[in-house]
Amino acid sequence: MRTVEIQGGISRDHLVTVGRPPAYDQPGGPGVYAALGAARGAAVADARAGTSTAVRLRTTLPVGEPDIRELLTGAGVDLATCTDGSVPRLWILDAPEGRRVLSTTPPSHELDERDDESIDRRPGTTSTDTDVLLRSAPGAGLDGTARPAVVVVDPDQRAIAAHGWDYLTDLAATTDVFVPSRVQLTQLHPDARQAAHELRRVTGRSVVARLDAEGALVLPASGGTWHVLPAPVDLVDTTGAGDSHAGALAAALTTPDDPRSLVNATVVATAVVARTLSGHGPETLATGPAVTDAELAAVHVLEED
Repeated sequence: MRTVEIQGGISRDHLVTVGRPPAYDQPGGPGVYAALGAARGAAVADARAGTSTAVRLRTTLPVGEPDIRELLTGAGVDLATCTDGSVPRLWILDAPEGRRVLSTTPPSHELDERDDESIDRRPGTTSTDTDVLLRSAPGAGLDGTARPAVVVVDPDQRAIAAHGWDYLTDLAATTDVFVPSRVQLTQLHPDARQAAHELRRVTGRSVVARLDAEGALVLPASGGTWHVLPAPVDLVDTTGAGDSHAGALAAALTTPDDPRSLVNATVVATAVVARTLSGHGPETLATGPAVTDAELAAVHVLEED
């Protein structure tokens, strides 16, 4: 049994997108979307290789809101390492002019990506049986007591804004693959693709840059560049897309230093994220049939050098 652990926060979201009906009180946050994406990615990987993968979530879950637990356990996510507590409640507003995230807790305020005071800078940890670990927005590297074979990191946007390259180089020692978003990359350089290449050069780690509708740029640590292009999708909402992509990639990745393994995992993640984009909230990701060979074949891969 292979164990993939997801570490990421949970929230309760009100989703409002211009031109679409609103969706209120949705389970959300990186923990929800990444864990569901990992469950989808693991199903594809297991079907291909004849393996068995368990997806585990390590996070804080809200007390008295059983729908979040039911959504995750219904998708086969193990919640044994979760703890009870409170979670943020958010308005997520999407318009052609941009995206805004606001806290619903009085006094309501827009979340500031430059405010890094709330980042937990304690070294991260995991269980000794973890084979693959996805860390969403970590404040520091792993403490070294349990170093999984594969560690994937989706960086913290606030920490990049506040500390730039210093933050990323500090994480590199306990990271195998960085999976930054376009927004995170443009905090480092106006050209996201150039920033991704620079991230590989500076840290010596593999990078899978998420470039929204342009797909993903795959930069293995050993060299080379691949562009993974998504199939057309009827876009409803982008909330959770990056997180579900990261989760699916982590679950499908077997050998982080093998370019072909990294590209194949990115193809799986790209097919999985189409489910997220096609609906409001996580339901379309959590339910429905397995990702098909036709969906995977519709994702195109171009080797650039």
